[in-house]
Amino acid sequence: MPNVYERLRERLDMFPQGFPKTESGVELKILKHLFSPDEAEIMLHLRPFPPENVATIAERTGKDKTELGQTLYDMSRRGLILRYRGPDDELYYFLIPWVVGIWEFQLNNLTQENIKLYEKYFEEGMVPSQRMRKIGGLRVIPVEEEIEGSTEIQPYERVSQLIESHTRFAVADCICRKEAKMLGKGCDKLLEACMSFGPSADFYIENGIGREISKEEAKKILLKAEEDGLIHCSTNSAGNKVFMCNCCGCCCKSLANLTKYGNLQAIVTSNYYATKDQETCIDCGTCVERCQVDAIRSENDSTVIDTDKCIGCGLCASTCPTGSITMVRKSPQEAPPIFSGAKALLQAMGKETGKAYPFQ
Repeated sequence: MPNVYERLRERLDMFPQGFPKTESGVELKILKHLFSPDEAEIMLHLRPFPPENVATIAERTGKDKTELGQTLYDMSRRGLILRYRGPDDELYYFLIPWVVGIWEFQLNNLTQENIKLYEKYFEEGMVPSQRMRKIGGLRVIPVEEEIEGSTEIQPYERVSQLIESHTRFAVADCICRKEAKMLGKGCDKLLEACMSFGPSADFYIENGIGREISKEEAKKILLKAEEDGLIHCSTNSAGNKVFMCNCCGCCCKSLANLTKYGNLQAIVTSNYYATKDQETCIDCGTCVERCQVDAIRSENDSTVIDTDKCIGCGLCASTCPTGSITMVRKSPQEAPPIFSGAKALLQAMGKETGKAYPFQ
């Protein structure tokens, strides 16, 4: 019979995002580092949806309610599960995937030892699993000012709409850039750039992972992210979003699937692509420097846009000194799919990979 950590790995691998097995077994080292055997056993009894109170979980596990409540709270404080405070002021808990989830919540717990484990697992476990995926969980959100001329702008394409739909905001360091810096690599782009909203912001603030910010500061951070050449990414869902990543091509794990490993399907592109006016372009190279996914290059002193690699972020168009680069909307046949909400997205990803969601 598999030990509790192997069973937990199998449990987490049931998420559409996956937690695949590796030949080296590095994933089990990670789980042993994060969970005690008793905590790993509790994880086997948790569900991702809907959130459940302590009494419900205690009844299923046969554990003392008071003791279990303290354990669940401690686990949520360490970012191993999610905690939600209901309107009745009661705490509810639910299972979360490795990404986006447990790994990101280790932001304040990074050490040289566990970073090496996480990096090793990314390459040995997560990258190979992405090669078999057809539906990406993250979607690029374009620079809004570069698509304002479109008559078909959807709410999920507007960064401003995402901000206006929430009342509580938090910002945290980007775990990708923080890990890279701790390994002596990385870049100097904006570090405090990962944003969360609503219930997600509550969790970040209460756990001390991020700091609370106002709506106006959230807008300023997004503008600074664009100035630094960071790409806005969130869930590939049309409903309410609870986080936004601001990604760089050199450190971001998601973009590395495109730039380093050639998994072009790992990120869902926006509904736009970049094109340039040959007559007005002065081939200054600004767009080449701005592109985070190597979709623009210089050939024979001429700028060339590779539309197969373009993810439609708009960073090139926003800084083109002659306005020669513009964003063009894709035809309905070219537009990537978007799902009605986060749950629908996970169900679609699960159907594609043959993984059940939600757990019963």
